[in-house]
Amino acid sequence: MRKAFKYRIYPNKEQERKLFWTLTRCRELYNAALSERRDAYAEGVSI
Repeated sequence: MRKAFKYRIYPNKEQERKLFWTLTRCRELYNAALSERRDAYAEGVSI
């Protein structure tokens, strides 16, 4: 059985800006890696 914890955060404007920037970079990196995997699969190449 898995247990989950949720925490509410209240960042100030500077923290909010940095958090948004970090999450944007993470999303871009994930999408780039996913694109490479899809391209490799389509070409029949093993990663």
